[in-house]
Amino acid sequence: MIILAIDPGKDKCGIAVLGQFEILFKKIVKTKKIKKEIKSLLASYKIKEIIIGDGTSSDNIKKQSRAFNLPIKIVKEAFSTLYARKLYWQDNPPKGLLRFIPKGLLFPPRPIDDYAAVVIGQQCLEK
Repeated sequence: MIILAIDPGKDKCGIAVLGQFEILFKKIVKTKKIKKEIKSLLASYKIKEIIIGDGTSSDNIKKQSRAFNLPIKIVKEAFSTLYARKLYWQDNPPKGLLRFIPKGLLFPPRPIDDYAAVVIGQQCLEK
C-alpha cells in the first residue's frame, strides 16, 4: 500500500510518499501550492490514502485533499518533530566537531517538515 503523508503548516507543509518498507518521495512545499503537488504525486504514484497530521492548518489541507476522492485519515502528530529530527540525523550524520555533540542537542540546519511527514506516515503504516 502506498500512502501520501502530510505534515500541515501555515506557510509550508512537509509531504512524503511511503510504501510499506520505503520512503518513495519527500519534500517541503508552500501550503498554497499543496493541491498542485498532490495532483502531481497522484499522477506519479498509486496512492491509496492520504494521511494528515492534526496540527496547524490541518483543516485547510483536509478540505483541499477531498478534491482527490481518496480516503483521508487525520492522525495525531505529537512528538513528530522530535522523531523527525532523529530521522534527519540518521540520513545526514553530523560532520567535523558536531559529530561529538549528542544528536539530541543538535538542531538541523534546515526545516524538517518533510521528515515530519515521513514520521506521520510511518506511524500509520505500523498500525
